[in-house]
Amino acid sequence: MTQPDVVKNLRMVEQWQWLSPEESRVLQDERLRKLIQYAYAHVPYYREILPAAGVISKSSRVDVGKLSNIPLLNKAIIRARFDDLTTDELEQRKWFVNTSGGSTGEPIKLIQDREYDSWNRAIKLLHNLWTGYAPGSGEARLWGSRQDLLIGRETTWTYVSRWLKNEIWLNAFAMTPEEMRAYIRQINALKPGQILAFAESIYDLARLIEREGLFIHKPRSIISSAGTLYPHMRETIERVFQAPLFDRYGSRELGSIAFECNWHCGFHVSSPTHYIEVLREDGMPAPANEVGEIVVTVLTNYAMPLIRYRVGDMGMWADSQCGCGRGWPLLKEITGRVTDRFLKRDGTMIWGTFFTTLFWGQDWAEKVQVVQEDYEHIRVIVVRSANCAGEDVKRGLSFVSEKIYSTMGRDCQVDFEFVDEIAQTPSGKFRFAISKLLERGAEGMGHAIIN
Repeated sequence: MTQPDVVKNLRMVEQWQWLSPEESRVLQDERLRKLIQYAYAHVPYYREILPAAGVISKSSRVDVGKLSNIPLLNKAIIRARFDDLTTDELEQRKWFVNTSGGSTGEPIKLIQDREYDSWNRAIKLLHNLWTGYAPGSGEARLWGSRQDLLIGRETTWTYVSRWLKNEIWLNAFAMTPEEMRAYIRQINALKPGQILAFAESIYDLARLIEREGLFIHKPRSIISSAGTLYPHMRETIERVFQAPLFDRYGSRELGSIAFECNWHCGFHVSSPTHYIEVLREDGMPAPANEVGEIVVTVLTNYAMPLIRYRVGDMGMWADSQCGCGRGWPLLKEITGRVTDRFLKRDGTMIWGTFFTTLFWGQDWAEKVQVVQEDYEHIRVIVVRSANCAGEDVKRGLSFVSEKIYSTMGRDCQVDFEFVDEIAQTPSGKFRFAISKLLERGAEGMGHAIIN
């Protein structure tokens, strides 16, 4: 059952979405000031850093114009200062422990409260309304978070709750052909109004359906999340399921942040609940159409405020408002993880999307992951299609190798590794491109990014 405070919050965001951009900024600034004032009064970490940043005066007056002076928050700081980042009023708040997804192998523990949870649920319900989903019409979730799936820990109430909600949960960790055929039978039996899925998982399912000529129920909408959705993936998913796809951006530590509407012009940031910055390498704001690092301030979690948190994603602002009329800020793209960029020895950054696009239309490659092991060493891991011809593989390898050499340099070592399966991250997501240099903290950023 939906909690009363969730319904109340949903009614508020339904109205707020139609505020003008100026009115939305005013509302967001008010909520940001409230959070900062609370953090200064009740959270030791912020009591220490906010005055030094000039954001708050001795009289507790907040200057949001100086927000950029606040040092960026990251996982290392949260681990080291966990107690200092927690409110001294925790006993008075209804709270719970959550963890980040750990897509880079570094999950962290967080404290979140009921206020955060109710706003997050309301925002998700709002997005469902944007997709045309009717509550009770059924939902199939092709999901990969072990925390959500409760693998091995399901209770009777788990099954009763899903039955009452007319939901089925399908494990995105188990995506063998046999498992996927079973998922198709379950979807066809439920006939859900909506499918919520990991981007890569629903793409894999769509490809199997098309390849084997299987029947699949047509839902009213599909929501993809937890991974970068590339254009070729969207086209395949919508063609196979004959339903519009809506992309959603969020994380376990930050909740639901931004969403597509039916205009599909970008991601509307939920400005009443999240303040977003897109930053250049030097920490300055990135202009529209320029890729930068996404930094998030959560405006609803008072148990452990996250102010200017480095979520580890890259994206860019749109240069105009969406035609739908909503006044919330618009992200044009979420382009991937910070460590999805490859680094040349001279400091040139190459966006990982470049490498994944090399395999678009390459039918001999079922699934691909490109890993930068070192400056001059690229490892390409490939799951080969079962029905591929040897000549197609030979031509494909030659094409991909030449493109990598022309971009990374002739001295670059390119190794191809054929495997039966490519492992997902601990959170169940799939990463197309990984730079182990950036994961190790390699320096040298600052030159052009090649897309």
